[in-house]
Amino acid sequence: MSTSVRGYSTRARLLDAAEHLLRERGLAGATTKAIAADAECSEAALYKHFSGKGELLGALLRERLPAAGPLLAGAVRDEDAEACCVRLVRQLVWYYEQSVPLIGALFADRALLSGLRPLPYGTAAAPDELLEAVVRHLQALRERGRIRADADVRAAGALLLGVCFQRATFTQVAPGGWPWSTEEFTAVVGRTVAASLTVRTARAGRAAPGPGLPRRTRHDPVAEPAAPCKELE
Repeated sequence: MSTSVRGYSTRARLLDAAEHLLRERGLAGATTKAIAADAECSEAALYKHFSGKGELLGALLRERLPAAGPLLAGAVRDEDAEACCVRLVRQLVWYYEQSVPLIGALFADRALLSGLRPLPYGTAAAPDELLEAVVRHLQALRERGRIRADADVRAAGALLLGVCFQRATFTQVAPGGWPWSTEEFTAVVGRTVAASLTVRTARAGRAAPGPGLPRRTRHDPVAEPAAPCKELE
């Protein structure tokens, strides 16, 4: 068992085991018996550290989910609209790829999910906080004249969160189902949202169309999903 390391605390092994089973088998497969076996300890040992499955999963989410809120709320950069949107998409893609397998498994038990709140700042269970972090960066663009003064930065931020969350969710239910790489997705989504914030009207001129996301016919092979982007700028 990969989580068994000499000197590694039983509590840490239990958290590792719970994360492994949630990602591999979902909530139904993450029973206390299975978690204990995966951690190479007894169920009695599990109950010495946690009152039950709910407390264990709560600790897992509070301690192991990536903290996207503080990450996106970092220093605002002096960049153009496209560079900013691409950077935000890259960060959101990475965050949701790491968190959706854990958060998504808990949607099968709403009572359990409700009992785990509040979760850490910037988690998928607190989308309003994550949205505010993204909006802060877009507002800086508007204040510096990089996007239209009347641009709806809150709507743009919601679009960025929504498409990145949808991609991570779809990848979970249909592995390999995306016909484009993470890099292609990040570039096209960032460029598209940036264009919506900078192009004023059709009369004022249209942005030059980009290559867009490649289309796949039913006979085309399915591309392998790209590895999560962990190099956050």
